[in-house]
Amino acid sequence: MAARIDDLMVLGQNISKTDLAKYLRDREAVPPRDFGGLGDGAANDRAALQACFDRAAADGKFAVIPPGTWNVDAGVTLGGGARGLIMQGVIQYTGAANAPATVLTLGDGGTTRNGEKLYVNLQVTRQIQSDWASEADIGILARNLDASLLDLRLVSGFTIGLRTLGDGRGFEDTTLILGRILNNRYGLDVHCATATAWNTSIRYYGGHFACATGINPTFDRFGVRFSREAGAYNNHNRHIFDGPNFELRQLDPNVAIPFLNETSGSAIIGRAQRMEACSPIVARHTGAAQDCEYEVAWANSYQIGIDYTATASRCGNAVLNRHRAPASRHLRLLGAVPNLRAAAFRHSAAEVGVEGLAAVATSTTAATTLAGLSFNGLDGITATSRGLILDAQRGLAFVVDCAQAKEFALAHWLVGGADGGRLFVRCFDAGMAVRENLAGDVLASLTTMQWNAPAKAWTGGSVMADASLNRRMTVRLGPGVAVAQIGVVGFDGQIELEALRLYGLPEHAPALLCGTPALPVGQREFAAEVTWDLPNLAPGATSLLDVTVTGCRQGDVAHASLASATRSSNSTPPPGPPTRSG
Repeated sequence: MAARIDDLMVLGQNISKTDLAKYLRDREAVPPRDFGGLGDGAANDRAALQACFDRAAADGKFAVIPPGTWNVDAGVTLGGGARGLIMQGVIQYTGAANAPATVLTLGDGGTTRNGEKLYVNLQVTRQIQSDWASEADIGILARNLDASLLDLRLVSGFTIGLRTLGDGRGFEDTTLILGRILNNRYGLDVHCATATAWNTSIRYYGGHFACATGINPTFDRFGVRFSREAGAYNNHNRHIFDGPNFELRQLDPNVAIPFLNETSGSAIIGRAQRMEACSPIVARHTGAAQDCEYEVAWANSYQIGIDYTATASRCGNAVLNRHRAPASRHLRLLGAVPNLRAAAFRHSAAEVGVEGLAAVATSTTAATTLAGLSFNGLDGITATSRGLILDAQRGLAFVVDCAQAKEFALAHWLVGGADGGRLFVRCFDAGMAVRENLAGDVLASLTTMQWNAPAKAWTGGSVMADASLNRRMTVRLGPGVAVAQIGVVGFDGQIELEALRLYGLPEHAPALLCGTPALPVGQREFAAEVTWDLPNLAPGATSLLDVTVTGCRQGDVAHASLASATRSSNSTPPPGPPTRSG
């Protein structure tokens, strides 16, 4: 039978208008084309989308947005009565750069629980990039979700890309799968609006947070922000991020930081994250957040840290840097000279040494033994107010028994945090004879070790510098190495060294040999001479002379001797017994 003029064709079937409402109620999904939407990237489909969303919420159905570009000139809301949203197309906001809007809102505010929702393949973009002037400019706003799944494919061009909101009730126990989050000042904003609404216990997977070069260059930008309204709930707890990628484009002097935490929550954990084109800061904390951990798997800057602003009132957070040379984050401290200037001593009129370290040189030498290549002090080392200046070819090294322990990490600090110096490793066999240019003796993190034939030692192929990502160096020694000198040399010119630390694996306790009877270097020795006119003394009388020993400290052992200017059988008494200074 032919259909009447006012009949409709739906999915290839003729159906009357009187049956349309029943048809829509019986389906599980509601599309905007049922309400006149086109999705052609030209028409304003806001009214059709909102009608679609209202029907899905009223009937407890899924809203489905088919392929296409669905333009809107204002925001649309999918109420909490809907089961969820499945998107194949893109919602595109057509407002001006300075016209903020919350484009897609999911769920209800107030005390309503939006539970067991499914939002899949969400895509919301801005036709014109936001100027980031207003935080009312939001791509997607998800309210009060509980035990739900939100799958984000793309949100681009807003001040806030995605905001998860505790609004009257909390946002909790939900999983977010994050895709491309592009050109937003705050990619993800974890937010609370009232004192009784929380935002806690959320799992996040993936996420590519990126800003293109030139996007609003005078603004700081952040991947994830934890925030709240004034007086709102402040404990954003247990947010777990797995494998997020941050490519935020730092534009000096403005920062590009993966995490901004303005709350007092705890257990914000970011696992195996990548930081490219970011500031050398993984997180900025402005409040009392603590127990947060940020694990960096890759970064384009080596010294990754947490920035605590003047308003921060708690610390107790950690950066786990697994980038380039992770060993010293997990090894045990074997030896440290935290202040080389304080540990320095004058070995002779021209030579300076450091307690617990061997002075080493990269100049030509005929020596072939550990003792012959370890010096108690050398010239070319000069004390300053903060550290020691090492001339080119001069260095300082720990001497370690590595017959069993094979992996170490060396960290150094130059005065003022400057760059410079090279890793220095010299290897010896069990008989303390130097091992010359044997393949497999030394590996180092990031840099290729180069054989220095005149010095009979290996030096790093690049300067130990933060910009080169190798200030903290991991060293792996070969099986034939029984003893090694591991340290820093001023290879390319002078360096002013302030501190030196050596780490080893926790299952080993290798001995540091400097100062032992087998290697009596790295010991303080001071010499003081004074001319004294001996007085005439009665038999049994004594006379004392105070001698100042510059550099001597309480606990140092002193040896005293007396030499007479006249020759007689008793003119040169033997050295007196050791005494300990007070």
